[in-house]
Amino acid sequence: MDWAVPLVVLWWCCFASAVTHRLDYLFTATTQNSGLPSVVAVAIVDGVQIEYYDSNIKKVILRQDWIENALEPKAWTTHVDDAIEQNYKMERALKMTMVQFNHTKGIHTYQRWGGCEVSEERSKIYWSDAYDGNVFVKYDEASQTWTATMEKASFFKRKWEASRPFKEFIRTIFQEECIKLVRKYSPNVIQILERKVPPEVRLLQKKASHTDPAVVTCHVTGFYPRDVNVTWLRDGQGPLEEGVWSGEVLPNMDGTHQVRKTLTVSPEEQARHRYTCQVDHASLGEKIEEEWVPEPGPHHWFIALGVLGVLIIAVIAGVRIWKQRHAEI
Repeated sequence: MDWAVPLVVLWWCCFASAVTHRLDYLFTATTQNSGLPSVVAVAIVDGVQIEYYDSNIKKVILRQDWIENALEPKAWTTHVDDAIEQNYKMERALKMTMVQFNHTKGIHTYQRWGGCEVSEERSKIYWSDAYDGNVFVKYDEASQTWTATMEKASFFKRKWEASRPFKEFIRTIFQEECIKLVRKYSPNVIQILERKVPPEVRLLQKKASHTDPAVVTCHVTGFYPRDVNVTWLRDGQGPLEEGVWSGEVLPNMDGTHQVRKTLTVSPEEQARHRYTCQVDHASLGEKIEEEWVPEPGPHHWFIALGVLGVLIIAVIAGVRIWKQRHAEI
Protein backbone atom coordinates (compact mmCIF):
# COMPACT_ATOMS: atom_id res chain seq x y z
CA MET A 1 0.00 0.00 0.00
CA ASP A 2 1.38 3.42 -0.98
CA TRP A 3 2.35 5.72 1.85
CA ALA A 4 -0.40 8.34 2.19
CA VAL A 5 0.75 11.93 2.76
CA PRO A 6 -1.28 14.57 4.63
CA LEU A 7 -1.27 16.96 1.66
CA VAL A 8 -3.58 14.57 -0.18
CA VAL A 9 -6.36 16.24 1.82
CA LEU A 10 -5.66 19.49 -0.05
CA TRP A 11 -6.29 18.19 -3.55
CA TRP A 12 -9.28 16.11 -2.40
CA CYS A 13 -10.95 19.19 -0.95
CA CYS A 14 -10.45 20.96 -4.29
CA PHE A 15 -11.70 18.08 -6.44
CA ALA A 16 -12.23 19.09 -10.07
CA SER A 17 -15.69 19.82 -11.43
CA ALA A 18 -17.15 18.42 -14.64
CA VAL A 19 -15.71 21.28 -16.76
CA THR A 20 -12.43 21.74 -14.90
CA HIS A 21 -9.56 19.25 -14.83
CA ARG A 22 -6.43 19.26 -12.72
CA LEU A 23 -3.13 17.47 -12.40
CA ASP A 24 -1.49 17.29 -8.96
CA TYR A 25 2.06 16.26 -8.09
CA LEU A 26 2.63 15.28 -4.45
CA PHE A 27 6.21 14.84 -3.21
CA THR A 28 7.27 13.82 0.29
CA ALA A 29 10.87 13.66 1.52
CA THR A 30 11.50 11.95 4.85
CA THR A 31 14.60 11.60 7.01
CA GLN A 32 16.49 8.34 6.55
CA ASN A 33 15.67 7.00 10.04
CA SER A 34 11.94 6.86 9.30
CA GLY A 35 12.03 3.39 7.72
CA LEU A 36 10.29 4.80 4.62
CA PRO A 37 11.72 5.65 1.19
CA SER A 38 13.55 8.98 1.42
CA VAL A 39 11.26 10.39 -1.31
CA VAL A 40 7.76 9.33 -2.40
CA ALA A 41 5.86 10.98 -5.25
CA VAL A 42 2.46 10.48 -6.85
CA ALA A 43 0.72 12.10 -9.82
CA ILE A 44 -3.07 12.47 -9.70
CA VAL A 45 -5.54 13.61 -12.37
CA ASP A 46 -9.01 14.61 -11.15
CA GLY A 47 -8.58 12.46 -8.04
CA VAL A 48 -7.32 9.37 -9.94
CA GLN A 49 -3.74 8.29 -9.21
CA ILE A 50 -1.88 7.75 -12.48
CA GLU A 51 1.78 7.48 -11.42
CA TYR A 52 3.88 6.46 -8.43
CA TYR A 53 7.60 6.97 -7.72
CA ASP A 54 9.90 6.42 -4.77
CA SER A 55 13.61 6.73 -4.11
CA ASN A 56 14.10 2.98 -3.57
CA ILE A 57 13.04 1.97 -7.08
CA LYS A 58 13.98 5.25 -8.84
CA LYS A 59 11.48 4.74 -11.63
CA VAL A 60 7.95 5.83 -12.42
CA ILE A 61 5.29 3.15 -11.91
CA LEU A 62 2.17 3.59 -14.05
CA ARG A 63 -1.15 3.12 -12.23
CA GLN A 64 -3.14 3.30 -15.48
CA ASP A 65 -2.23 1.21 -18.56
CA TRP A 66 -3.33 3.81 -21.09
CA ILE A 67 -0.58 6.23 -20.03
CA GLU A 68 1.99 4.22 -22.01
CA ASN A 69 0.37 5.38 -25.25
CA ALA A 70 -0.24 8.95 -24.07
CA LEU A 71 3.41 10.09 -24.26
CA GLU A 72 6.00 9.79 -27.02
CA PRO A 73 9.08 7.70 -26.04
CA LYS A 74 11.32 10.79 -25.94
CA ALA A 75 8.82 12.70 -23.82
CA TRP A 76 8.48 9.72 -21.47
CA THR A 77 12.26 9.57 -20.99
CA THR A 78 12.28 13.26 -20.10
CA HIS A 79 9.36 12.68 -17.74
CA VAL A 80 11.25 9.96 -15.85
CA ASP A 81 14.43 12.06 -15.72
CA ASP A 82 12.44 14.94 -14.22
CA ALA A 83 11.10 12.62 -11.50
CA ILE A 84 14.63 11.51 -10.56
CA GLU A 85 15.82 15.13 -10.55
CA GLN A 86 12.96 16.07 -8.23
CA ASN A 87 14.02 13.19 -5.97
CA TYR A 88 17.38 14.86 -5.31
CA LYS A 89 15.86 18.36 -5.05
CA MET A 90 13.45 17.16 -2.37
CA GLU A 91 16.25 15.51 -0.38
CA ARG A 92 18.29 18.73 -0.52
CA ALA A 93 15.25 20.83 0.43
CA LEU A 94 14.67 18.66 3.51
CA LYS A 95 18.28 19.00 4.63
CA MET A 96 18.28 22.79 4.16
CA THR A 97 15.00 23.16 6.03
CA MET A 98 16.26 21.09 8.95
CA VAL A 99 19.22 23.49 9.16
CA GLN A 100 16.88 26.51 9.12
CA PHE A 101 14.84 24.98 11.97
CA ASN A 102 17.97 23.84 13.88
CA HIS A 103 16.88 20.21 13.67
CA THR A 104 19.63 17.59 13.64
CA LYS A 105 17.76 14.52 14.93
CA GLY A 106 14.36 12.91 14.78
CA ILE A 107 11.97 12.13 11.94
CA HIS A 108 11.10 15.11 9.74
CA THR A 109 9.26 15.55 6.44
CA TYR A 110 9.36 18.03 3.59
CA GLN A 111 6.32 18.02 1.31
CA ARG A 112 5.64 19.70 -2.01
CA TRP A 113 2.22 20.01 -3.61
CA GLY A 114 2.10 21.50 -7.10
CA GLY A 115 0.08 21.26 -10.25
CA CYS A 116 -2.29 22.99 -12.59
CA GLU A 117 -6.01 23.42 -13.16
CA VAL A 118 -7.39 23.73 -16.68
CA SER A 119 -10.81 24.66 -18.04
CA GLU A 120 -12.07 25.97 -21.37
CA GLU A 121 -11.91 29.54 -20.07
CA ARG A 122 -8.59 29.61 -18.24
CA SER A 123 -5.73 27.76 -16.62
CA LYS A 124 -3.79 28.33 -13.41
CA ILE A 125 -0.88 26.75 -11.57
CA TYR A 126 -0.21 26.33 -7.85
CA TRP A 127 2.66 25.29 -5.63
CA SER A 128 3.14 25.10 -1.87
CA ASP A 129 5.75 23.52 0.39
CA ALA A 130 5.34 22.21 3.93
CA TYR A 131 7.71 21.15 6.69
CA ASP A 132 6.52 18.60 9.25
CA GLY A 133 2.95 19.01 8.01
CA ASN A 134 2.82 22.83 8.15
CA VAL A 135 2.67 24.81 4.91
CA PHE A 136 5.35 27.51 5.12
CA VAL A 137 5.81 28.85 1.57
CA LYS A 138 3.36 29.33 -1.35
CA TYR A 139 3.78 30.38 -4.98
CA ASP A 140 1.76 33.25 -6.46
CA GLU A 141 1.33 32.81 -10.21
CA ALA A 142 0.26 36.39 -10.94
CA SER A 143 3.36 38.02 -9.41
CA GLN A 144 5.68 35.01 -9.87
CA THR A 145 6.75 35.39 -6.25
CA TRP A 146 6.58 33.26 -3.11
CA THR A 147 4.85 34.05 0.17
CA ALA A 148 6.60 32.84 3.33
CA THR A 149 4.06 32.03 6.06
CA MET A 150 6.80 31.93 8.72
CA GLU A 151 10.11 33.72 9.14
CA LYS A 152 12.26 30.62 8.74
CA ALA A 153 10.80 30.05 5.26
CA SER A 154 12.09 33.43 4.04
CA PHE A 155 15.33 31.67 3.08
CA PHE A 156 13.52 29.81 0.29
CA LYS A 157 11.55 32.88 -0.81
CA ARG A 158 14.74 34.90 -1.35
CA LYS A 159 16.60 32.01 -2.94
CA TRP A 160 13.89 31.11 -5.47
CA GLU A 161 12.93 34.66 -6.43
CA ALA A 162 16.59 35.45 -7.14
CA SER A 163 17.05 32.39 -9.37
CA ARG A 164 16.14 32.88 -13.04
CA PRO A 165 16.70 29.16 -13.87
CA PHE A 166 14.31 28.17 -11.10
CA LYS A 167 11.62 30.53 -12.41
CA GLU A 168 12.13 29.05 -15.87
CA PHE A 169 11.77 25.58 -14.37
CA ILE A 170 8.44 26.62 -12.80
CA ARG A 171 7.21 28.02 -16.11
CA THR A 172 8.22 24.93 -18.09
CA ILE A 173 6.97 22.26 -15.68
CA PHE A 174 3.73 23.82 -14.55
CA GLN A 175 2.69 26.39 -17.16
CA GLU A 176 3.55 24.22 -20.17
CA GLU A 177 4.06 20.53 -19.39
CA CYS A 178 1.38 20.23 -16.70
CA ILE A 179 -1.34 21.88 -18.77
CA LYS A 180 -0.40 19.78 -21.80
CA LEU A 181 -0.62 16.56 -19.77
CA VAL A 182 -3.98 17.49 -18.23
CA ARG A 183 -5.50 17.93 -21.68
CA LYS A 184 -3.97 14.66 -22.83
CA TYR A 185 -4.94 12.59 -19.78
CA SER A 186 -8.38 13.96 -18.85
CA PRO A 187 -10.45 12.09 -21.53
CA ASN A 188 -9.16 8.76 -20.21
CA VAL A 189 -9.73 9.81 -16.60
CA ILE A 190 -13.32 10.79 -17.41
CA GLN A 191 -13.96 7.20 -18.53
CA ILE A 192 -12.54 5.95 -15.22
CA LEU A 193 -14.66 8.36 -13.18
CA GLU A 194 -17.82 7.43 -15.10
CA ARG A 195 -17.37 3.68 -14.76
CA LYS A 196 -19.59 1.63 -12.44
CA VAL A 197 -18.28 -1.49 -10.70
CA PRO A 198 -20.72 -3.56 -8.58
CA PRO A 199 -19.79 -4.55 -5.02
CA GLU A 200 -19.10 -7.98 -3.56
CA VAL A 201 -20.85 -8.68 -0.24
CA ARG A 202 -19.72 -11.13 2.44
CA LEU A 203 -20.95 -11.76 5.97
CA LEU A 204 -18.26 -12.57 8.53
CA GLN A 205 -19.28 -13.84 11.97
CA LYS A 206 -17.09 -13.75 15.04
CA LYS A 207 -17.57 -16.94 17.07
CA ALA A 208 -19.15 -16.49 20.47
CA SER A 209 -20.11 -18.62 23.44
CA HIS A 210 -23.77 -19.37 24.18
CA THR A 211 -23.91 -16.48 26.66
CA ASP A 212 -22.09 -13.85 24.57
CA PRO A 213 -23.62 -11.78 21.76
CA ALA A 214 -22.72 -12.64 18.17
CA VAL A 215 -20.70 -10.09 16.17
CA VAL A 216 -21.31 -10.24 12.41
CA THR A 217 -19.72 -7.91 9.85
CA CYS A 218 -21.15 -7.06 6.45
CA HIS A 219 -18.04 -6.55 4.29
CA VAL A 220 -18.77 -4.72 1.03
CA THR A 221 -15.81 -4.36 -1.37
CA GLY A 222 -14.73 -3.79 -4.96
CA PHE A 223 -17.28 -1.08 -5.81
CA TYR A 224 -17.02 2.17 -7.76
CA PRO A 225 -18.03 5.00 -7.51
CA ARG A 226 -17.37 5.64 -3.83
CA ASP A 227 -20.93 6.38 -2.66
CA VAL A 228 -22.66 3.32 -1.21
CA ASN A 229 -25.50 2.67 1.24
CA VAL A 230 -25.08 -0.32 3.57
CA THR A 231 -27.79 -1.03 6.16
CA TRP A 232 -28.76 -3.82 8.53
CA LEU A 233 -32.43 -4.88 8.53
CA ARG A 234 -34.31 -6.75 11.25
CA ASP A 235 -37.22 -8.85 9.97
CA GLY A 236 -37.03 -6.88 6.72
CA GLN A 237 -37.35 -3.52 8.48
CA GLY A 238 -34.67 -0.89 8.86
CA PRO A 239 -32.29 0.73 8.88
CA LEU A 240 -31.27 -0.86 12.17
CA GLU A 241 -29.15 1.50 14.29
CA GLU A 242 -29.02 -0.16 17.71
CA GLY A 243 -25.98 -2.41 18.03
CA VAL A 244 -24.59 -1.34 14.63
CA TRP A 245 -21.09 0.10 14.04
CA SER A 246 -20.27 1.74 10.69
CA GLY A 247 -16.74 1.87 9.32
CA GLU A 248 -15.38 4.45 6.87
CA VAL A 249 -15.31 3.90 3.12
CA LEU A 250 -11.69 2.98 2.33
CA PRO A 251 -9.80 2.76 -0.98
CA ASN A 252 -8.60 -0.51 -2.51
CA MET A 253 -5.36 -0.77 -4.47
CA ASP A 254 -7.25 -1.23 -7.76
CA GLY A 255 -9.11 2.09 -7.46
CA THR A 256 -12.31 0.58 -6.05
CA HIS A 257 -13.54 0.96 -2.47
CA GLN A 258 -14.60 -1.08 0.54
CA VAL A 259 -16.62 -0.57 3.72
CA ARG A 260 -17.66 -2.62 6.75
CA LYS A 261 -20.82 -2.44 8.84
CA THR A 262 -20.84 -4.57 12.00
CA LEU A 263 -23.88 -5.85 13.91
CA THR A 264 -23.88 -7.11 17.50
CA VAL A 265 -26.81 -9.39 18.44
CA SER A 266 -27.60 -11.02 21.78
CA PRO A 267 -28.43 -14.76 21.89
CA GLU A 268 -32.06 -13.92 22.77
CA GLU A 269 -32.44 -11.56 19.79
CA GLN A 270 -30.89 -14.13 17.43
CA ALA A 271 -33.65 -16.58 18.27
CA ARG A 272 -36.48 -14.08 17.83
CA HIS A 273 -35.49 -12.15 14.68
CA ARG A 274 -34.09 -12.44 11.18
CA TYR A 275 -31.18 -10.12 10.19
CA THR A 276 -30.23 -9.02 6.66
CA CYS A 277 -27.47 -6.81 5.26
CA GLN A 278 -28.79 -4.63 2.44
CA VAL A 279 -26.49 -2.86 -0.06
CA ASP A 280 -27.53 -0.13 -2.49
CA HIS A 281 -25.08 1.18 -5.13
CA ALA A 282 -25.23 3.05 -8.45
CA SER A 283 -23.92 -0.03 -10.29
CA LEU A 284 -26.83 -2.24 -9.16
CA GLY A 285 -30.17 -2.75 -10.86
CA GLU A 286 -31.63 -3.79 -7.53
CA LYS A 287 -30.35 -3.86 -3.97
CA ILE A 288 -28.26 -6.79 -2.75
CA GLU A 289 -29.62 -8.52 0.37
CA GLU A 290 -27.57 -11.07 2.29
CA GLU A 291 -29.40 -12.79 5.15
CA TRP A 292 -27.33 -13.77 8.13
CA VAL A 293 -27.58 -17.40 9.19
CA PRO A 294 -25.97 -17.71 12.65
CA GLU A 295 -23.06 -20.13 12.73
CA PRO A 296 -23.12 -22.65 15.59
CA GLY A 297 -20.92 -21.52 18.45
CA PRO A 298 -18.81 -23.79 20.68
CA HIS A 299 -21.77 -24.53 22.98
CA HIS A 300 -23.72 -26.01 20.07
CA TRP A 301 -20.95 -28.49 19.43
CA PHE A 302 -20.85 -29.48 23.09
CA ILE A 303 -24.61 -30.09 23.05
CA ALA A 304 -24.34 -32.07 19.81
CA LEU A 305 -21.50 -34.16 21.15
CA GLY A 306 -23.42 -34.76 24.38
CA VAL A 307 -26.50 -35.95 22.49
CA LEU A 308 -24.34 -38.15 20.28
CA GLY A 309 -22.64 -39.63 23.35
CA VAL A 310 -26.01 -40.46 24.94
CA LEU A 311 -27.15 -42.15 21.72
CA ILE A 312 -23.97 -44.20 21.50
CA ILE A 313 -24.31 -45.35 25.13
CA ALA A 314 -27.97 -46.22 24.54
CA VAL A 315 -27.08 -48.27 21.43
CA ILE A 316 -24.30 -50.13 23.27
CA ALA A 317 -26.61 -50.86 26.19
CA GLY A 318 -29.32 -52.04 23.83
CA VAL A 319 -26.93 -54.39 22.02
CA ARG A 320 -25.77 -55.89 25.32
CA ILE A 321 -29.34 -56.47 26.53
CA TRP A 322 -30.23 -58.08 23.19
CA LYS A 323 -27.16 -60.36 23.40
CA GLN A 324 -28.00 -61.42 26.96
CA ARG A 325 -31.58 -62.27 26.07
CA HIS A 326 -30.47 -64.08 22.94
CA ALA A 327 -27.96 -66.15 24.98
CA GLU A 328 -30.69 -67.20 27.48
CA ILE A 329 -32.83 -68.44 24.66
